[in-house]
Amino acid sequence: MWRNWWLSWTENSVTVKHNSFVQKHLLTRSWLSYSMYPASLLYAGYMRWRRKYLFPQPYRPLYKVISIGNLSLGGSGKSPIAIALAKSLQQHNLFLAYSSRGYKSWMENSASLIYDGRRLLATPEVAGDEAVMAAVQLDDVPVFSGKLRTAVLQLAEKYFPHLNVMILDDAFQHLKVARDIDIVVFDSELGLGNGFVLPAGYLREGLSAISPQSICILHQKPWSKKNPELKAKLSATGASVYEVKSSSGNILHKGKRVRPQDLKDKKITLLCAIAHPESFVKSAQMLGIAYQKQLTFPDHHSFTDDKSLALLKADDSDYLLCTAKDFVKLSQDFRDKLLLLTMETYLQQDLIEEILSRLKA
Repeated sequence: MWRNWWLSWTENSVTVKHNSFVQKHLLTRSWLSYSMYPASLLYAGYMRWRRKYLFPQPYRPLYKVISIGNLSLGGSGKSPIAIALAKSLQQHNLFLAYSSRGYKSWMENSASLIYDGRRLLATPEVAGDEAVMAAVQLDDVPVFSGKLRTAVLQLAEKYFPHLNVMILDDAFQHLKVARDIDIVVFDSELGLGNGFVLPAGYLREGLSAISPQSICILHQKPWSKKNPELKAKLSATGASVYEVKSSSGNILHKGKRVRPQDLKDKKITLLCAIAHPESFVKSAQMLGIAYQKQLTFPDHHSFTDDKSLALLKADDSDYLLCTAKDFVKLSQDFRDKLLLLTMETYLQQDLIEEILSRLKA
Protein backbone atom coordinates (compact mmCIF):
# COMPACT_ATOMS: atom_id res chain seq x y z
CA MET A 1 0.00 0.00 0.00
CA TRP A 2 2.67 2.51 1.05
CA ARG A 3 4.74 1.62 -2.04
CA ASN A 4 1.89 2.51 -4.39
CA TRP A 5 1.20 5.74 -2.49
CA TRP A 6 4.85 6.79 -2.56
CA LEU A 7 5.24 6.04 -6.27
CA SER A 8 2.06 7.92 -7.08
CA TRP A 9 3.03 10.93 -4.97
CA THR A 10 6.53 11.30 -6.37
CA GLU A 11 5.60 10.58 -9.99
CA ASN A 12 2.76 13.09 -9.81
CA SER A 13 4.94 15.86 -8.41
CA VAL A 14 4.50 19.08 -10.37
CA THR A 15 8.19 18.99 -11.20
CA VAL A 16 11.33 17.06 -10.42
CA LYS A 17 13.62 20.03 -9.88
CA HIS A 18 11.11 22.54 -8.55
CA ASN A 19 9.42 20.21 -6.10
CA SER A 20 11.31 21.02 -2.93
CA PHE A 21 10.73 17.61 -1.38
CA VAL A 22 12.05 15.66 -4.36
CA GLN A 23 14.98 18.02 -4.85
CA LYS A 24 16.03 18.16 -1.20
CA HIS A 25 15.45 14.58 -0.17
CA LEU A 26 15.41 12.26 -3.21
CA LEU A 27 17.84 13.79 -5.68
CA THR A 28 20.28 14.80 -2.92
CA ARG A 29 21.01 13.26 0.45
CA SER A 30 19.45 14.87 3.49
CA TRP A 31 18.54 14.14 7.10
CA LEU A 32 15.25 12.67 5.86
CA SER A 33 16.78 10.44 3.20
CA TYR A 34 19.30 9.11 5.73
CA SER A 35 16.52 8.47 8.25
CA MET A 36 14.59 6.55 5.59
CA TYR A 37 17.68 4.62 4.49
CA PRO A 38 16.97 1.50 6.62
CA ALA A 39 13.53 1.26 5.00
CA SER A 40 15.11 1.64 1.57
CA LEU A 41 17.45 -1.28 2.32
CA LEU A 42 14.45 -3.47 3.12
CA TYR A 43 12.67 -2.34 -0.04
CA ALA A 44 15.75 -2.86 -2.19
CA GLY A 45 16.09 -6.37 -0.76
CA TYR A 46 12.48 -7.12 -1.58
CA MET A 47 12.96 -5.87 -5.15
CA ARG A 48 16.04 -8.11 -5.58
CA TRP A 49 14.09 -11.10 -4.24
CA ARG A 50 11.12 -10.23 -6.45
CA ARG A 51 13.28 -10.02 -9.57
CA LYS A 52 15.00 -13.34 -8.83
CA TYR A 53 12.22 -15.54 -7.47
CA LEU A 54 8.71 -14.14 -7.77
CA PHE A 55 8.01 -14.95 -11.45
CA PRO A 56 10.03 -18.08 -12.34
CA GLN A 57 8.01 -18.78 -15.51
CA PRO A 58 7.15 -15.49 -17.23
CA TYR A 59 4.90 -15.57 -20.26
CA ARG A 60 6.81 -15.84 -23.54
CA PRO A 61 4.97 -15.06 -26.80
CA LEU A 62 5.78 -16.40 -30.25
CA TYR A 63 7.55 -13.15 -31.22
CA LYS A 64 10.45 -11.21 -29.73
CA VAL A 65 9.91 -8.70 -26.90
CA ILE A 66 11.93 -5.56 -26.19
CA SER A 67 11.35 -3.84 -22.85
CA ILE A 68 12.31 -0.18 -22.45
CA GLY A 69 12.24 1.14 -18.91
CA ASN A 70 14.24 2.83 -16.19
CA LEU A 71 15.36 2.59 -12.59
CA SER A 72 14.23 6.07 -11.62
CA LEU A 73 10.74 7.32 -10.83
CA GLY A 74 10.38 9.29 -14.06
CA GLY A 75 11.75 11.86 -16.45
CA SER A 76 14.41 9.77 -18.20
CA GLY A 77 12.87 10.11 -21.68
CA LYS A 78 12.20 6.43 -22.28
CA SER A 79 9.11 7.00 -24.46
CA PRO A 80 10.92 9.15 -27.09
CA ILE A 81 13.65 6.50 -27.20
CA ALA A 82 11.07 3.71 -27.55
CA ILE A 83 9.40 5.56 -30.43
CA ALA A 84 12.75 6.26 -32.09
CA LEU A 85 13.62 2.56 -31.82
CA ALA A 86 10.31 1.57 -33.39
CA LYS A 87 10.98 3.89 -36.33
CA SER A 88 14.48 2.45 -36.77
CA LEU A 89 13.33 -1.17 -36.68
CA GLN A 90 10.61 -0.40 -39.25
CA GLN A 91 13.37 0.41 -41.72
CA HIS A 92 14.65 -3.16 -41.40
CA ASN A 93 11.41 -4.75 -42.61
CA LEU A 94 10.28 -5.95 -39.20
CA PHE A 95 6.58 -6.18 -38.43
CA LEU A 96 6.37 -4.69 -34.97
CA ALA A 97 3.88 -3.43 -32.43
CA TYR A 98 4.16 -0.98 -29.56
CA SER A 99 2.68 -1.09 -26.07
CA SER A 100 2.28 1.71 -23.54
CA ARG A 101 1.22 1.32 -19.93
CA GLY A 102 -1.56 3.88 -20.37
CA TYR A 103 -0.70 5.53 -17.08
CA LYS A 104 -3.63 7.37 -15.41
CA SER A 105 -6.00 6.49 -18.29
CA TRP A 106 -9.28 4.59 -18.31
CA MET A 107 -7.49 1.65 -19.95
CA GLU A 108 -4.58 1.45 -17.51
CA ASN A 109 -5.91 -1.65 -15.75
CA SER A 110 -6.72 -3.49 -18.96
CA ALA A 111 -5.18 -4.48 -22.30
CA SER A 112 -6.51 -2.84 -25.47
CA LEU A 113 -5.59 -2.16 -29.07
CA ILE A 114 -5.83 1.61 -29.52
CA TYR A 115 -4.27 2.00 -32.99
CA ASP A 116 -4.39 -0.65 -35.70
CA GLY A 117 -1.75 0.98 -37.89
CA ARG A 118 -4.31 3.08 -39.76
CA ARG A 119 -7.03 4.28 -37.38
CA LEU A 120 -6.82 5.75 -33.91
CA LEU A 121 -9.39 3.91 -31.79
CA ALA A 122 -9.22 5.84 -28.50
CA THR A 123 -8.65 9.30 -27.06
CA PRO A 124 -5.73 10.25 -24.76
CA GLU A 125 -8.08 10.28 -21.76
CA VAL A 126 -9.15 6.71 -22.53
CA ALA A 127 -5.85 5.22 -23.70
CA GLY A 128 -3.22 7.48 -22.10
CA ASP A 129 -1.24 10.40 -23.48
CA GLU A 130 1.93 8.42 -24.21
CA ALA A 131 0.03 5.69 -26.05
CA VAL A 132 -1.72 8.20 -28.31
CA MET A 133 1.52 10.14 -28.77
CA ALA A 134 3.16 6.95 -30.03
CA ALA A 135 0.20 6.20 -32.32
CA VAL A 136 0.41 9.69 -33.86
CA GLN A 137 4.14 9.36 -34.53
CA LEU A 138 4.26 5.75 -35.73
CA ASP A 139 2.87 4.88 -39.15
CA ASP A 140 1.69 1.29 -39.74
CA VAL A 141 2.68 0.22 -36.20
CA PRO A 142 -0.16 -1.18 -34.04
CA VAL A 143 -0.25 0.39 -30.58
CA PHE A 144 -1.65 -1.22 -27.43
CA SER A 145 -2.42 0.32 -24.06
CA GLY A 146 -2.71 -1.17 -20.56
CA LYS A 147 -0.44 -2.39 -17.78
CA LEU A 148 -1.63 -6.02 -18.08
CA ARG A 149 1.31 -6.84 -20.31
CA THR A 150 0.68 -10.59 -20.54
CA ALA A 151 -2.82 -9.85 -21.84
CA VAL A 152 -1.35 -7.28 -24.26
CA LEU A 153 1.06 -9.88 -25.70
CA GLN A 154 -1.73 -12.43 -26.05
CA LEU A 155 -3.98 -9.87 -27.71
CA ALA A 156 -1.22 -9.00 -30.17
CA GLU A 157 -0.79 -12.69 -31.03
CA LYS A 158 -4.50 -12.91 -31.73
CA TYR A 159 -4.76 -9.79 -33.90
CA PHE A 160 -1.36 -9.98 -35.62
CA PRO A 161 -0.18 -13.61 -36.01
CA HIS A 162 2.80 -12.58 -38.15
CA LEU A 163 4.21 -10.09 -35.63
CA ASN A 164 8.02 -10.08 -35.29
CA VAL A 165 8.67 -7.72 -32.37
CA MET A 166 6.75 -6.05 -29.54
CA ILE A 167 8.21 -2.94 -27.89
CA LEU A 168 7.01 -2.55 -24.29
CA ASP A 169 7.38 1.01 -23.04
CA ASP A 170 7.84 1.30 -19.25
CA ALA A 171 8.09 -2.42 -18.50
CA PHE A 172 11.45 -2.97 -16.78
CA GLN A 173 9.75 -3.79 -13.46
CA HIS A 174 7.02 -5.88 -15.11
CA LEU A 175 8.43 -9.38 -14.65
CA LYS A 176 5.39 -11.45 -15.61
CA VAL A 177 6.50 -11.44 -19.26
CA ALA A 178 9.78 -12.69 -20.70
CA ARG A 179 11.78 -10.25 -22.72
CA ASP A 180 14.52 -10.86 -25.26
CA ILE A 181 16.12 -7.44 -24.72
CA ASP A 182 15.99 -5.16 -21.67
CA ILE A 183 16.84 -1.53 -22.43
CA VAL A 184 17.28 0.69 -19.36
CA VAL A 185 17.25 4.46 -19.87
CA PHE A 186 18.99 7.00 -17.62
CA ASP A 187 18.76 10.78 -17.74
CA SER A 188 22.39 11.96 -17.93
CA GLU A 189 21.54 14.96 -15.72
CA LEU A 190 19.40 13.27 -13.03
CA GLY A 191 21.56 10.16 -13.02
CA LEU A 192 20.83 7.98 -9.99
CA GLY A 193 19.46 10.84 -7.89
CA ASN A 194 20.95 10.54 -4.40
CA GLY A 195 21.80 6.89 -5.08
CA PHE A 196 19.20 5.50 -2.68
CA VAL A 197 16.20 3.33 -3.48
CA LEU A 198 12.77 4.65 -2.45
CA PRO A 199 11.55 5.72 0.04
CA ALA A 200 14.97 7.30 0.70
CA GLY A 201 15.80 8.07 -2.92
CA TYR A 202 14.65 8.44 -6.51
CA LEU A 203 15.30 4.84 -7.62
CA ARG A 204 12.77 2.04 -8.00
CA GLU A 205 15.59 -0.53 -7.86
CA GLY A 206 19.33 -0.56 -7.34
CA LEU A 207 21.96 -1.15 -10.03
CA SER A 208 21.87 -4.87 -9.19
CA ALA A 209 18.73 -5.03 -11.37
CA ILE A 210 20.93 -4.47 -14.43
CA SER A 211 22.43 -7.64 -15.82
CA PRO A 212 25.27 -8.11 -18.31
CA GLN A 213 22.56 -8.88 -20.88
CA SER A 214 20.94 -5.46 -20.43
CA ILE A 215 21.46 -2.47 -22.71
CA CYS A 216 21.85 0.84 -20.86
CA ILE A 217 21.20 4.17 -22.55
CA LEU A 218 22.49 7.44 -21.13
CA HIS A 219 19.97 9.92 -22.49
CA GLN A 220 21.44 13.37 -22.98
CA LYS A 221 18.83 16.08 -23.49
CA PRO A 222 19.62 19.22 -25.54
CA TRP A 223 21.15 21.24 -22.69
CA SER A 224 22.61 18.33 -20.70
CA LYS A 225 26.23 17.36 -20.38
CA LYS A 226 27.70 13.89 -20.55
CA ASN A 227 27.96 11.93 -17.32
CA PRO A 228 31.18 9.87 -17.45
CA GLU A 229 30.87 8.86 -13.77
CA LEU A 230 27.47 7.25 -14.34
CA LYS A 231 28.68 5.69 -17.58
CA ALA A 232 31.53 4.02 -15.67
CA LYS A 233 29.12 2.69 -13.02
CA LEU A 234 26.83 1.24 -15.69
CA SER A 235 29.73 -0.28 -17.61
CA ALA A 236 30.85 -2.01 -14.42
CA THR A 237 27.62 -4.06 -14.46
CA GLY A 238 28.77 -5.71 -17.69
CA ALA A 239 25.88 -4.25 -19.67
CA SER A 240 26.30 -2.56 -23.04
CA VAL A 241 26.23 1.22 -22.56
CA TYR A 242 25.31 3.78 -25.22
CA GLU A 243 25.00 7.55 -25.13
CA VAL A 244 21.94 8.89 -26.94
CA LYS A 245 21.24 12.57 -27.48
CA SER A 246 17.94 14.34 -28.12
CA SER A 247 17.76 17.77 -29.70
CA SER A 248 15.08 20.40 -30.12
CA GLY A 249 13.28 19.86 -33.40
CA ASN A 250 10.73 22.06 -35.11
CA ILE A 251 7.96 24.34 -33.95
CA LEU A 252 4.72 23.38 -35.67
CA HIS A 253 1.41 25.21 -35.97
CA LYS A 254 -1.40 23.18 -37.54
CA GLY A 255 1.26 20.89 -38.96
CA LYS A 256 3.28 23.67 -40.60
CA ARG A 257 6.73 24.72 -39.48
CA VAL A 258 7.12 28.07 -37.73
CA ARG A 259 10.51 29.76 -37.38
CA PRO A 260 11.44 31.02 -33.89
CA GLN A 261 12.11 34.50 -35.29
CA ASP A 262 8.52 34.64 -36.54
CA LEU A 263 7.36 34.52 -32.92
CA LYS A 264 9.50 37.34 -31.53
CA ASP A 265 6.57 39.80 -31.39
CA LYS A 266 4.07 37.21 -30.10
CA LYS A 267 3.04 36.50 -26.53
CA ILE A 268 3.95 32.90 -25.76
CA THR A 269 2.90 30.75 -22.80
CA LEU A 270 4.86 27.57 -22.14
CA LEU A 271 2.56 24.71 -21.21
CA CYS A 272 3.54 21.23 -20.08
CA ALA A 273 2.51 18.26 -17.94
CA ILE A 274 5.64 16.14 -17.89
CA ALA A 275 7.86 14.68 -15.16
CA HIS A 276 10.75 17.06 -15.79
CA PRO A 277 9.42 20.46 -16.96
CA GLU A 278 12.89 22.01 -17.00
CA SER A 279 13.69 19.89 -20.04
CA PHE A 280 10.91 21.59 -21.97
CA VAL A 281 11.73 25.08 -20.71
CA LYS A 282 15.41 24.75 -21.58
CA SER A 283 14.57 23.38 -25.04
CA ALA A 284 12.41 26.44 -25.73
CA GLN A 285 15.11 28.76 -24.44
CA MET A 286 17.73 27.13 -26.67
CA LEU A 287 15.57 27.96 -29.68
CA GLY A 288 15.39 31.59 -28.58
CA ILE A 289 11.70 31.51 -27.62
CA ALA A 290 10.82 34.49 -25.45
CA TYR A 291 7.85 33.48 -23.32
CA GLN A 292 5.74 35.58 -20.97
CA LYS A 293 4.81 32.85 -18.51
CA GLN A 294 4.89 29.13 -17.81
CA LEU A 295 1.99 26.85 -16.90
CA THR A 296 3.14 23.59 -15.32
CA PHE A 297 0.84 20.70 -14.43
CA PRO A 298 1.46 17.26 -12.86
CA ASP A 299 2.84 14.58 -15.17
CA HIS A 300 0.13 12.98 -17.37
CA HIS A 301 -2.42 15.67 -16.44
CA SER A 302 -5.49 15.12 -18.63
CA PHE A 303 -6.66 18.76 -19.06
CA THR A 304 -10.27 17.58 -18.97
CA ASP A 305 -11.25 19.19 -15.66
CA ASP A 306 -13.14 22.48 -15.65
CA LYS A 307 -10.46 24.33 -13.70
CA SER A 308 -7.68 23.51 -16.17
CA LEU A 309 -9.82 24.29 -19.20
CA ALA A 310 -10.95 27.60 -17.71
CA LEU A 311 -7.34 28.54 -16.94
CA LEU A 312 -6.20 27.82 -20.49
CA LYS A 313 -9.16 29.56 -22.11
CA ALA A 314 -8.51 32.65 -19.98
CA ASP A 315 -4.86 32.79 -21.02
CA ASP A 316 -4.21 36.01 -22.95
CA SER A 317 -1.20 34.82 -24.95
CA ASP A 318 -1.15 34.49 -28.72
CA TYR A 319 0.11 30.91 -28.55
CA LEU A 320 0.46 28.01 -26.13
CA LEU A 321 3.75 26.19 -26.76
CA CYS A 322 3.59 22.56 -25.60
CA THR A 323 5.22 19.12 -25.80
CA ALA A 324 4.16 16.24 -28.04
CA LYS A 325 2.69 14.40 -25.04
CA ASP A 326 0.51 17.38 -24.16
CA PHE A 327 -0.35 18.25 -27.76
CA VAL A 328 -2.41 15.09 -28.24
CA LYS A 329 -4.58 16.06 -25.25
CA LEU A 330 -5.05 19.72 -26.19
CA SER A 331 -5.28 19.77 -29.98
CA GLN A 332 -9.04 19.33 -30.12
CA ASP A 333 -9.90 22.29 -27.87
CA PHE A 334 -6.99 24.63 -28.61
CA ARG A 335 -5.95 23.75 -32.16
CA ASP A 336 -5.71 27.35 -33.42
CA LYS A 337 -3.62 28.48 -30.47
CA LEU A 338 -1.29 25.50 -30.03
CA LEU A 339 2.35 25.38 -31.03
CA LEU A 340 4.06 22.00 -30.87
CA LEU A 341 7.75 21.83 -30.00
CA THR A 342 9.06 18.55 -31.40
CA MET A 343 12.10 16.65 -30.16
CA GLU A 344 14.45 14.63 -32.31
CA THR A 345 16.07 11.54 -30.80
CA TYR A 346 18.82 9.87 -32.79
CA LEU A 347 19.87 6.27 -32.10
CA GLN A 348 23.34 5.54 -33.39
CA GLN A 349 23.91 2.72 -35.85
CA ASP A 350 25.97 0.50 -33.55
CA LEU A 351 23.11 0.48 -31.01
CA ILE A 352 20.62 -0.54 -33.71
CA GLU A 353 22.99 -3.21 -35.00
CA GLU A 354 23.36 -4.74 -31.54
CA ILE A 355 19.58 -4.83 -31.10
CA LEU A 356 19.09 -6.40 -34.54
CA SER A 357 21.79 -8.98 -33.80
CA ARG A 358 20.09 -9.97 -30.55
CA LEU A 359 16.70 -10.20 -32.24
CA LYS A 360 18.13 -12.59 -34.81
CA ALA A 361 19.94 -14.76 -32.23
